Amino acid sequence: MTGNYINKQESASKNTHAFSLTEVMITSSISVCLITGVALIMSSIGSSLQKQNSNFIKVNIGHRAAKAYYNINSESVNSYNAPNYGRAASADRLKSKFNDDITDCSAVFCLARDGVNTIRPVYIPLDNDIDARTLDSPEAFRNHLGRVMTQSQSVFKSWRGVSQFKNGSIFILSSSGFDEFIAVRAVYDIDFLRTTSPEGTYASVKRYSWNQLTDYYDVFYPEVILNESFASIFSFYEKRTRRILKEQEFEKFKMAREMPFYFIWWPDPTFGFGNRSLFPPSGEMSSGTSNPNDGFHHGKLAYSSNYFFTVPLSPSL
Repeated sequence: MTGNYINKQESASKNTHAFSLTEVMITSSISVCLITGVALIMSSIGSSLQKQNSNFIKVNIGHRAAKAYYNINSESVNSYNAPNYGRAASADRLKSKFNDDITDCSAVFCLARDGVNTIRPVYIPLDNDIDARTLDSPEAFRNHLGRVMTQSQSVFKSWRGVSQFKNGSIFILSSSGFDEFIAVRAVYDIDFLRTTSPEGTYASVKRYSWNQLTDYYDVFYPEVILNESFASIFSFYEKRTRRILKEQEFEKFKMAREMPFYFIWWPDPTFGFGNRSLFPPSGEMSSGTSNPNDGFHHGKLAYSSNYFFTVPLSPSL
């Protein structure tokens, strides 16, 4: 009985054998061919999509803008066509730095402008007769900056409610440790520039500290007409206590219960490719009104962009 079982086991082991070297080589070759084919197909699809939507593009922004933005002696910069989700990663990194900057700062002031910014001080003098607490609005800060740095008067523009200017700078201030100065922690420049070579709008956000460019992101919106496409980048809401001053035009902006605050919008790298307009007309975004001073046209940005911020005037208070 035992002998028969052993004989059957030996017979079964003789009929069972491993793959031969030839079979292994043929199977491996087929696998390599399949993997290579799939890789080539995916590479072809990725290259095609990259050429269509995410290609590197050379944009002529002019020597003055290139010098002011990046301190380079050139007329052109390399950028990416929108929408570009890879560029959004750079925007997210800058957004994190912005949040870090405002966490412990003393004050945030959004100044409007049309042209480029060349005013990025490290310290801002305080006159002996001024109490820094009176700098309670972008306009108050702009006026003070114009007194102590007269060259800034030609750069920054007066605005209230909603900025009607396409560019802007955000001054983030902190304590200097001296009564005579306010320290500037960082300056963020937001710029939209109409270009003709190629035709479109070049948008960028840059962070400067100690007058040095520390980080930035940019994106190019092909065929987008600047004046017809971009909503305001700043709106400012004053304290309700200011309603004691009857100003019918600006009553809607006196709605902050405890602290004045801003709505701030940065260019979104993921917005549509080749769209003639990045936003609905202001009349469609507001409550049935096309008043250019209507700050409520920012409302829908909160649901359509990851780069829309609500920032208090004095975050550390």
